[in-house]
Amino acid sequence: MLFMGWQAPRNGHWRGDIGRFVVNPELTLRLEEDDPLMASDDTDPISLSYPWVVEDEEGGYRMWYGSTRRWDAGNGEMLHVIHSAYSPDGHQWRRDGLAIPYELGVAQAFSRPAVIKNVHRGYEMWFSYRSGSGEKYRIGYAVSRDGARWELDLNGVGIEVSESGWDSEMIEYPFVFDHQGERYMLYNGNGCGKSGFGLAVLAHG
Repeated sequence: MLFMGWQAPRNGHWRGDIGRFVVNPELTLRLEEDDPLMASDDTDPISLSYPWVVEDEEGGYRMWYGSTRRWDAGNGEMLHVIHSAYSPDGHQWRRDGLAIPYELGVAQAFSRPAVIKNVHRGYEMWFSYRSGSGEKYRIGYAVSRDGARWELDLNGVGIEVSESGWDSEMIEYPFVFDHQGERYMLYNGNGCGKSGFGLAVLAHG
């Protein structure tokens, strides 16, 4: 199981790497290595976050994860984008760089991708993002035929903040899954989920 590990150095900016747990038979977790599975390098020079992995048709694995390019993109907001990587075995990963297009002032601070394969559309992705224009987190959407080239479709996500209540200011960190013929989304609300998290179901028709 992959995860994001946070570092908060004294007098320094927080940052993250990607690590891996081993899931034991009794469902406890064991850190596989003391060193990160994926740490900063030329492709991801500042910080990494929130990996999501899907097995492909050939038996390999695709990963999508966050990568910080700049803490401030010139408008007071970070530029944190979604990159992709590929592995034939789940151990050695080739980093392929930018996956989801971004636009300063529209969508530039991405986090927490969730990807599902769709027999009709290829791949679908949900994520949270900030525009850089002062709005708080929203949930966005993108589609891809091959998992490599993505089309951003922020208006196609199908969920917005509520008029009032616990998710009226922000919605973020989606986790999308299918169960018994229905599609569900777990997500956080105001204050990055300070009061809990919600469950949404895809409306048909």
